[in-house]
Amino acid sequence: MRRLLSLPTAALVFCLALAGSTIPTASPHAEEDFTVSIISVSVYGPWFIVKEKGLADGINVDVKIIEDTTARNAGLSNNSIQCIMTTMDNTVVTASSAVPVKHVAVPLMSYGLDQMVVSNDIESEADLRGRTFAADYGFLNHMWMLLTLKRAGIPFDEVNHTIMLPQESTAAFASGALDVDVTWIPFSTQSLEREDSHLLKSSLTDKTWERGLISDSIACNQEWLEANPETAREVIRAWFEAVNWWKENPDEGNEIVAAGLDWPVEDVRLTQYGAVMLNINQNMGAVGLEGGEPLCASIPEGAPAPPDTPSGWGQMVGDKADCEAGYLADTWELFADVYSEAGVMDERVSAADGIDNSIIEWLNAEGYDQSYGSNKWIGRVGP
Repeated sequence: MRRLLSLPTAALVFCLALAGSTIPTASPHAEEDFTVSIISVSVYGPWFIVKEKGLADGINVDVKIIEDTTARNAGLSNNSIQCIMTTMDNTVVTASSAVPVKHVAVPLMSYGLDQMVVSNDIESEADLRGRTFAADYGFLNHMWMLLTLKRAGIPFDEVNHTIMLPQESTAAFASGALDVDVTWIPFSTQSLEREDSHLLKSSLTDKTWERGLISDSIACNQEWLEANPETAREVIRAWFEAVNWWKENPDEGNEIVAAGLDWPVEDVRLTQYGAVMLNINQNMGAVGLEGGEPLCASIPEGAPAPPDTPSGWGQMVGDKADCEAGYLADTWELFADVYSEAGVMDERVSAADGIDNSIIEWLNAEGYDQSYGSNKWIGRVGP
């Protein structure tokens, strides 16, 4: 807001103007630069809304689409990228690789977006023994399969893992070279076009969202966080403001996100139908802050109803409840255990060292959990 000149100051300006003098003007305050890396998926689209609406005060937000994990981690390590959008299990792997990274917020969870497409002779998880599946390495679809095998009591080495990106695995599954394609929409819809295939389960029916087993992570350079706490708080605040705005304006938000990704709007609608964008209160529930409710206890109104049967995922973390507040640290440790057992990582970083809750705590203390409290489901307008 423009500040009015006081009377003495106004008089001084007037007198100097009459005398032909000039008043030196201050140069405009330069915006601070902030770079965030995403992959091409609409669930990371709120950053485009942050840019379009100018929500990050005094900060120039640069959104870089970088598909390669190694390149993203390199940028994070040398601080040319301050934060990355990735999956929670991948943040665990990144932290174990000596990258100076901290998880700071859970932006979203899969709610049907991720799907396990199988050949017709696989009728249950027990039938996965001896089969060949495709998934990326050290990424959410890999973790989901490992957790599935562990819950079913199937040793990891009794299933064959072919490392593929979703585009590749879809083609391989269609050709009959794979028994299982662990992927996400829209690739899974293509895999289901194979005649002798069916959907074994999705993240919705498997209730992975109860303990954040297929959830994402805003992960930031640790040194940058420590050196720029105000900037870090502002950009994460802007993220949640953008998420809240998108929930209230899904059609316009979809248009902005589609333009940012160069996608058809229909693809944004389809993807968002399988995801829930978390608000601050649900993040408070994830870390166990007073007053916060985890997503499993605050499903958005109008979202598809989950199955009534227990998921049993709580048994994976010490026989705890399937749905409870403060689950995030246990989930981090579970990911570290499973990836260590599978040989994905040699070293491990504890949840206490890998998770930084300070920004969520600040957002709560400042009342932003009330300001950005919408729990509407963006997917209500798709497909």
